[in-house]
Amino acid sequence: MDTPLLVFLHGPGQSPPVWQDVVGAINPEQPMAAPWLKGLKPGEHGGFHMDQAVAAVADLMETRGAERADLVGYSLGGLVAVRTALAYPEKIAHLVLVSTPAVLGRTLITSQRMIAKLTPARMFKGVGKEQVLAALDAMLEADITADLAKLTTPVLAVIAENDTAGLASMEQMARDAHATTRQLPGSDPNLLATHPAVLARLISDFCADFLDDTTPANQA
Repeated sequence: MDTPLLVFLHGPGQSPPVWQDVVGAINPEQPMAAPWLKGLKPGEHGGFHMDQAVAAVADLMETRGAERADLVGYSLGGLVAVRTALAYPEKIAHLVLVSTPAVLGRTLITSQRMIAKLTPARMFKGVGKEQVLAALDAMLEADITADLAKLTTPVLAVIAENDTAGLASMEQMARDAHATTRQLPGSDPNLLATHPAVLARLISDFCADFLDDTTPANQA
């Protein structure tokens, strides 16, 4: 079986290079891609729509000639990864969800949106202000709590150990999606920046070839 394409999906207010340190710590022979989430690239019109973002991941796989993919998503990217696995269960081998809000902290996200709305556009580096607002709106509308029990793809959920909002999401993923869980030191949910090497190792180990069809779901 060909090695699945490892796809990294960024969060709101981020761009694909946010994964650079994580990708740099993974075997370069592993086929990888870190695309823009559809609708969030600066200058892209039409706004963010979950179904379009999911379809874009499937299109990327087809373009790269990948029959299967391992999806690694941070925050909103994790939500897109879950929806992609539900839409194309035969195509997604593993899910790694980093600080992904299964249980939405609506107050926190609303506060983040208010701050973003008041921030001058020139302060957004590498991303557009409107795209950031659209991403936060999408997170307010997203709700994957009912979807977790439908997942058949093995899941690894990773959070910062002092991220209280992340802890609630991780517990629900463990309960409903039978996710393998890991907690890393600190409170900053942006583990891509705080623990890139450790995160890379967790991803590599979880998505390794020995996790074949004979391995019980969600057991690493």
